[in-house]
Amino acid sequence: MPCVSALPDVSDQRNLPSDLIQLEKQQDEVIIGDHITLTGQIDRSLYGTQPSDVIILISAPPGSHANTFMLAKPVPNGTFRYVQIADVGGEWGFEALYSGIYSKKVSVLAIPGDEPKKTALTMSGWPTFPKVGESVTFKGRLTDGEGKGIPHKPIIYRIASSPVGCLGGCAFGGLTEWREAGRVSTDITGEYEFTLTVVETGSVQIEAVFSGDDGYTPSSSQVLKITVYE
Repeated sequence: MPCVSALPDVSDQRNLPSDLIQLEKQQDEVIIGDHITLTGQIDRSLYGTQPSDVIILISAPPGSHANTFMLAKPVPNGTFRYVQIADVGGEWGFEALYSGIYSKKVSVLAIPGDEPKKTALTMSGWPTFPKVGESVTFKGRLTDGEGKGIPHKPIIYRIASSPVGCLGGCAFGGLTEWREAGRVSTDITGEYEFTLTVVETGSVQIEAVFSGDDGYTPSSSQVLKITVYE
């Protein structure tokens, strides 16, 4: 997972929203468990030949296990895209932050669906920027179509690393491939947790998967990408 980098301090007093950072929602309303899709544009005056990452600030409804901020990587012309799983119902708020400048806030409403067996799976990891030898704790929640936690369900977590670098000790000789790294069960509230140790430098991706059963549909979490330095 990446070492600490020079991310802006999101606790600083905010500037007024600027049209130099555009953020748009692709839908006003989604079903709980579906994806919220956002697109945006950074004005070219804010960067040179290649824009750096945009911070997506997330205001999630109570009960959500979404991170408070995530990164979106723009393409050279300054456009970017971000996708968030709506794991609980309610109003979701998003802002984009770049070089201390904020976009206008957009909101998307997540509502219960007609399919109570549909599931959503979230996952976050902390610390976000670990060093070799540190342990990283991953947490998440499995919810149904009404945003209620689903207890006692098996969660598989999978890892891909390339070309080197891994959590828990794995190496693929320069190839990228996914492999199962372990399993854990959700608790009475639908939450789960596991810990992995960073053992070497490199880039690693990790995701959680619920395979589904007779009562619930399968689902997977967002893929977390982490880069580990010395």
